Amino acid sequence: MRPASSASTYGIGWTIKQVDIREIDWERGRAYGVDTEGQRVEIATSVRRTGITPEVGQTWMVDRTYGPYTLAALISHEPPS
Repeated sequence: MRPASSASTYGIGWTIKQVDIREIDWERGRAYGVDTEGQRVEIATSVRRTGITPEVGQTWMVDRTYGPYTLAALISHEPPS
């Protein structure tokens, strides 16, 4: 049996990912990022009930429990290396 590099690769049902924000489209209300496996991820930009605004270069945890990916927790303000 081949070991899994990550659970999300094999569809085990994880709904949370770490994403580096690479682009933001404010007109559509979407951010575009890259997850830890190099896959492009589309994310809703609203962070409910907060004054937090996502920025390019930030690292976030995103969640898709209830539909499209949404921003769940800011991890870092540092640009990705």
